[in-house]
Amino acid sequence: MKYNEDIILAEVEEYIESTYSSHYAKGDSLQTLDVYKALGSAQTTCRDTAIKYLMRYGEKDGFNRKDMIKAIHYIVLILGINDKDKDDINNINPNKGNNNEFNTRR
Repeated sequence: MKYNEDIILAEVEEYIESTYSSHYAKGDSLQTLDVYKALGSAQTTCRDTAIKYLMRYGEKDGFNRKDMIKAIHYIVLILGINDKDKDDINNINPNKGNNNEFNTRR
């Protein structure tokens, strides 16, 4: 790929995988994001956190690559939460929530 997107996405995937082996996510334990989801604020919390990392890029520790990777992670979480919510809706009513022209998961 012209801008090494495949390499960057592999780096992001490696980072995301590492978060599941950290002390924040051991086994099947409850994660903070699970609490936000139960409260109905997971998408907005992830959005706000992504914005935080995007805004501090270039400010804290210079142009810190990890800030961008963390922002991407939170954006991926938003997509995953949205997909899960749509799957839940489709399980209740298969005729609803399936009009996403970009949906490549099916």
